[in-house]
Amino acid sequence: MAIKFEKKEQGDKLIISIHGEIDAYHSGEVKKFLKDAIAETKLPKIVLDMSEVNYIDSAGLGSLVALYKDARMAEKELVLASLKQTVMRIFEMTRLDRVFKIVQTVEEA
Repeated sequence: MAIKFEKKEQGDKLIISIHGEIDAYHSGEVKKFLKDAIAETKLPKIVLDMSEVNYIDSAGLGSLVALYKDARMAEKELVLASLKQTVMRIFEMTRLDRVFKIVQTVEEA
């Protein structure tokens, strides 16, 4: 299954919707797309709308951690929004829920 991205600006936020699985096959593509988006935007907050992400594996988590660091280096905030229960559980098991700011809805970010 292919992965798709949508970008839109809303106030001080760049909202990026991810559709698909963030796994070993797609994590490179996710990382490149998001790294470019972080570099290009002037907005202080990047919100990843993950409502359409059904699965994430360790490679995907690794990509998000690298992006989190990129965002911090660029003095931007990376927020994860609308995680499905199965994906949220993986963040909790790996304790990454303590690293990332995770919110229920994009509006809350």
